[in-house]
Amino acid sequence: MIESLYVHVPFCSYKCPYCDFVSFVNSAISHEDYLKLLIKELELYKGESFSLKTLYLGGGTPSLISPELYREFLKAFDVDLSQLEEFTIECNPETYREEEFKKMKDLGLNRVSVGVQSFKEKGLRMLGRRHTVKESIDCIMSAYHAGIENISIDLIYAYPNQTLKDLKEELRFIEDLPVKHVSCYILTPYEDTLFGHLLSKGKLQLPDADKIADMYLFLVEKLSSLGFDHYEISNFATPGYECRHNLSYWLGKEFLGLGVSAWSFVRDVRFGNTKNLNKYATLVLMGRKPAHQWEVLKGKRKLQDTLFTRLRTKWGIPKEYANLIPEDLSEFFEITNESIRLKEEGMLLINEILLRVFRLLEARHGLLPDEETPANWQATL
Repeated sequence: MIESLYVHVPFCSYKCPYCDFVSFVNSAISHEDYLKLLIKELELYKGESFSLKTLYLGGGTPSLISPELYREFLKAFDVDLSQLEEFTIECNPETYREEEFKKMKDLGLNRVSVGVQSFKEKGLRMLGRRHTVKESIDCIMSAYHAGIENISIDLIYAYPNQTLKDLKEELRFIEDLPVKHVSCYILTPYEDTLFGHLLSKGKLQLPDADKIADMYLFLVEKLSSLGFDHYEISNFATPGYECRHNLSYWLGKEFLGLGVSAWSFVRDVRFGNTKNLNKYATLVLMGRKPAHQWEVLKGKRKLQDTLFTRLRTKWGIPKEYANLIPEDLSEFFEITNESIRLKEEGMLLINEILLRVFRLLEARHGLLPDEETPANWQATL
């Protein structure tokens, strides 16, 4: 049963130097035509069972599309949206204001995620962002005055020349803003981004591991003191305001992704759409699903995925998996009557810890055989 629907909107007014998401500054396909393609793609999955609880408009910059176009888009949906518990749009600070938020709220929007990234002008310039701190605050307050209570912000830390003092100054803004959720991401210069190229040439200097650890632990401590629960490695929420849509990913529920580069998980198969916008459009107009990569999540692979996603959260993994935790790593775990989860120090080392856990699992792979992806997987979806 598909409970969550993700819609990828790939349009941007400019490309950030750290961004590895599929996005286009100039596109031959208009906003209106792209939304029509999304509807046609959804029709290709009309045989699936839907009980939608969350809808997430991500990108890219979904707030480049007008509320009027979104109204027509939602009207064309052939699935029931009346039971939505959470309807989110990602928003760049320089786009929507109170009027647009009110129109979106009339369509059922009840959650806004604002791409603040930094509350310091020097941080915004370093990250290649073109909005200002004032525009971030104006956007947040506009959503709040429009009657949207569930407001989330994204922050990026450990950018070049950032100090712990800078981070402390940034977090002071949160004390005075009506924010219910904060996502904090370490700057990661992915290979195919401008920052990735600069790093490979030695032209980008990032804080060392000790400074990043200090920043991370400060974030946890400070946000906790402000009433935010650290419920996922990069996410903090006041009670009851966890991102329900993202929880569907981390807790292994079925979800469908629409749009170029979007990922889905349906009936034990995870599949991703093509990243080529023209190819995406061609396939959808031909009545073909635009997925181009996939894997079956069963057996050992399913267990690996469960460990990878759930150990990122405060809920951790069932206690029955205790034998998969290497004894010399036990100090990084907290064991309760029902679960095993990583301590904050363990979250800092999650990649290294997971590598060790997977190696231990691999040594016992005979008990958990892999599943082959069926050749006709698309016909079964």
